[in-house]
Amino acid sequence: MAKYSIHAGHNSFVPGAQGFIKEEVVNRQIKNAVINDLRAAGHTVYDDTDDQAKTQNENLAAIVRKINSHTNLSLVVSIHLNAGGGTGIEVYQPDIRTNGVAQRVLNAVCAVTGLKNRGVHMNSSLYVLRNTTAPAILVECGFVDHQSDATFVSTHTDAIGRAIAEGILGSTITSKKSRAASPKVVSPKKEAAPSSVQAASLLQRGSHGSTVKVMQQNLIHAGYSVGSAGADGIFGAATEAAVRALQRDSGITVDGIVGQQTQLALSQALRGGLAVVPYPGHIIKRGSRGHDVERIQRALKLSVDGIFGPATEKAVKAYQRRHNLSVDGIVGPETWNTLF
Repeated sequence: MAKYSIHAGHNSFVPGAQGFIKEEVVNRQIKNAVINDLRAAGHTVYDDTDDQAKTQNENLAAIVRKINSHTNLSLVVSIHLNAGGGTGIEVYQPDIRTNGVAQRVLNAVCAVTGLKNRGVHMNSSLYVLRNTTAPAILVECGFVDHQSDATFVSTHTDAIGRAIAEGILGSTITSKKSRAASPKVVSPKKEAAPSSVQAASLLQRGSHGSTVKVMQQNLIHAGYSVGSAGADGIFGAATEAAVRALQRDSGITVDGIVGQQTQLALSQALRGGLAVVPYPGHIIKRGSRGHDVERIQRALKLSVDGIFGPATEKAVKAYQRRHNLSVDGIVGPETWNTLF
């Protein structure tokens, strides 16, 4: 029998995407279902979910440490939910080793949910995918900020878990030990026509409403401040500044407008996809200012002002201490590459 590592992304300290449902909660429900079915089929399954880390970087590193402590794994599966204004299911893989299983899992989940098939995508920048030694895939099981996706996925977690398990194995799970058969799943009801903002899939200064509020919540969870008003559903100057900062960090066009490219960047930021940020080539320390300082402050979950003052230095030293780095409060290549 095979050995598998399954985990749910994020935790209560590092919440994932937020919308009509909470990603970190539903991730775990789906993950539990996958594990139960694989074990029922006679396989060895490790639950490598992290519930203790307090920052996104520490959460990702803890998951990878757990995964890489096992030997002879057949597959690693990371369970997530998406955000950014879309709908449907997609699967990410870092290399061609998982071509077959990635497509099987995608097809199985789409079949059981009736949600849009968004395809299998090659992506080696996501932290867990690029740092695990065993073959790995990341499954995006629908969008938390799309009401139909969120409602359907959150009420059919066992069926989705079963579909993922059967996609992994390439066969129907019929073990007598398995849970009672999942209830018959019907396709979600067609939604009413979306608002003008949703229809255009474009958000910019002056936009307002629930779609803007969800986008602001996800910016905050990705470490970007949208101002003292928080997620108020109004796309003002502070939200535009946060969008521009995300765009700069992602290496995409900086225009303060949230279109498809920026939605994808936000989705990747929420699941750790911005973990690869090249070292700028110079040390950053007390007195430094600018975008690199902002990146450091966001990674450390500090108030972002772009000024490397005493509070930032204290946070850097604490981070260095936790990660067994030289504790000097200076961000050089070693500290930068650990942070990002």
